[in-house]
Amino acid sequence: MLIDWFTVGAQIVNFLILVWLLKRFLYARILSAIRTRESKIAARLAEAETAKKAAQEQLACYQAKLKDFEQHQESMLS
Repeated sequence: MLIDWFTVGAQIVNFLILVWLLKRFLYARILSAIRTRESKIAARLAEAETAKKAAQEQLACYQAKLKDFEQHQESMLS
């Protein structure tokens, strides 16, 4: 099988032009979209962490109230 070197060279040039066009016009947009998405995800994770801490504090408060109520109930029964 014969290799047409003109076609090989044209394909290499075509590929390099395509890479340059993608880098010039799309790469910056893709990176900015990725950064935007990462910042949104980080904000959602921080919000979830604060909600989790608030829920844990509320759970501890309710558990303390339940313990006090059970102790009060025991003292009233005895």
